[in-house]
Amino acid sequence: MNILLISQVLNNNVILVEDGQDQQKIIWGRGIGFKAHAGNHYELQKTDRVFSAVPSDDEQWIGQFKELSEKIPREYFELTEKIIHLAQSQIDADFDEHLLIPLTDHIYFAVERVKMGLNLANPMLYDLKRFFSKEFAVGKQAQEMIQQLSGEPISDDEAGFITIHLVEHEIQNSKSSVDTFASFLEITTDVNNIIEAAFGRKFSDDSIAVNRLMTHLHYLILRSGSKHVTTTSPDDSALLEALKRGHPRAGNCLDQVVSYLAQKLDYKFTDSDRLYLLIHIVHITE
Repeated sequence: MNILLISQVLNNNVILVEDGQDQQKIIWGRGIGFKAHAGNHYELQKTDRVFSAVPSDDEQWIGQFKELSEKIPREYFELTEKIIHLAQSQIDADFDEHLLIPLTDHIYFAVERVKMGLNLANPMLYDLKRFFSKEFAVGKQAQEMIQQLSGEPISDDEAGFITIHLVEHEIQNSKSSVDTFASFLEITTDVNNIIEAAFGRKFSDDSIAVNRLMTHLHYLILRSGSKHVTTTSPDDSALLEALKRGHPRAGNCLDQVVSYLAQKLDYKFTDSDRLYLLIHIVHITE
């Protein structure tokens, strides 16, 4: 990609181009928009930074990029793109360019708040660590990357806010019947509380078994609302009944969890779904 067709000049340093393969790109380079016009050709320079863009009919995204690129240094867009790639490599979800705008905006102004001595506490931090371990792990790595770029101390609270952005993006890109992070967190918290109440005790926040259950629940919520119908094998049904007989307390807890989830989600539970949930409950509690 060397010679590009300019679709739009966003400002003196940023242009929107067509790459000849029906893809749009954002090109950011010093002064490249000065005296440039739509329809002109542009030759990519070594110092230019290329960002993937969303489809041209998403005028809101283009407008937001134009607005933020006039306020926020290019380094923060580059940092956010690295964080998105990090999330793509560590979380089984589709993180695309739509995340670039809100996450860059959040990170830059979070740093500006820290510079002014305004540290924003995250009241959901405890639950974010427990229930969204993969996303929080990315948030922690992002926290270090932001500190390196800005030279400012970034707290775990900020890692939590980045976690929320990641989960919200997963929800928006799914067919889930749950459409807000608040509802997502409420369901996850309630399931945890049902299990703890059924067994009369709390479970370790660092438990691998708890993390596995929450990851399983996470993806179950994300696929709720899908019209895809899952089937159950006779072996799964037989194993479910055998496991419930061997672990009656866990079996009763399973029934409470499924009854609750059936009220909250547009999802038809199969015996296979129940089996995997029960296995997780047994691992946590016994």
